[in-house]
Amino acid sequence: MKNVLFASTALVAASFASASLAADPITASVRGYAHIGLIYQDNDSDPEIGILNDGEIHFRFRGTSDNGLTFDGEVELESFTSGDQIDEYWARVSGSFGAIKIGADDTASEDHEVGVFYGPGAHAAYFDGFQSILFSTNAGDVPSIRYTSPTFSGFSISADWAPDSTADPGNQQITFGSDSQRWSVGASWSGEFSGVDVAIGGGYLDGDLFASARYHVGVQIGYQGFSFGVHFDSAGNTNPVNGPIDDDGAIAVGLEYQTGPWTFAGGATFTTSGEDTLNWGVWAVYALAPGVNATLSYEGNDADGVFDTTVYAYLSLGF
Repeated sequence: MKNVLFASTALVAASFASASLAADPITASVRGYAHIGLIYQDNDSDPEIGILNDGEIHFRFRGTSDNGLTFDGEVELESFTSGDQIDEYWARVSGSFGAIKIGADDTASEDHEVGVFYGPGAHAAYFDGFQSILFSTNAGDVPSIRYTSPTFSGFSISADWAPDSTADPGNQQITFGSDSQRWSVGASWSGEFSGVDVAIGGGYLDGDLFASARYHVGVQIGYQGFSFGVHFDSAGNTNPVNGPIDDDGAIAVGLEYQTGPWTFAGGATFTTSGEDTLNWGVWAVYALAPGVNATLSYEGNDADGVFDTTVYAYLSLGF
């Protein structure tokens, strides 16, 4: 894995050597979002009403050279945090060879997740949304290097390596290799047949500190506004870094329909082994204006007879 990534980096360095002055100088832009609203939650014993206040500011930059190389990156500033104020950050060089990205971001495996639907901000979901008890971790945004291939006939592949899966990206400028390395690969394909859209994707994630490797695979089919998806994750509600609790695999099945300004979606997730757990959710989204959506959602959880329900009513504003 490391040899492949290092070889890819060498190819990029060779491209740099032949690059002339930038054809388009690096320019910056600011984007972001805010999700605001009300939450009702009942865990069988303590009903509560709360306020949703979730947002981020994203600083982006981009430029190109005369020989076709593209340089871009992003820094995400969170409105709330229990640790570092900076969330994901990365810089990337892209060309005909593909792309090399260095920074703290989701894993290569996560980038090729297929077959799961989400409402705005993943506050409406049935698999790994904010309230799901079947939350499936992506093993953290730690400093890593990633190679992503060009897309050939709808197919692409990614591979990444993190020298230290326990690194704090907010407090370290340099990350060296250790006995806590992490690596992942992911691949996906999408195409269209007689008006039917088809996508298939999967990934593999492992590391020195992982109790067991994790893999996922999914498929999604779309036709005339309808989309159907199926996704399997071998970890389910397990954190692969800390080790499996019950080694629960999980299957998620979902459906989405878009018509005009409306989006209706929902699905259910159930474990295939270990603890008997069921998670489901449904939601409706209405586009009030460009960049403004209103969402009403319901999510239910049932783990070994302990029932939990969450209702969201919120606005999503993006710019």
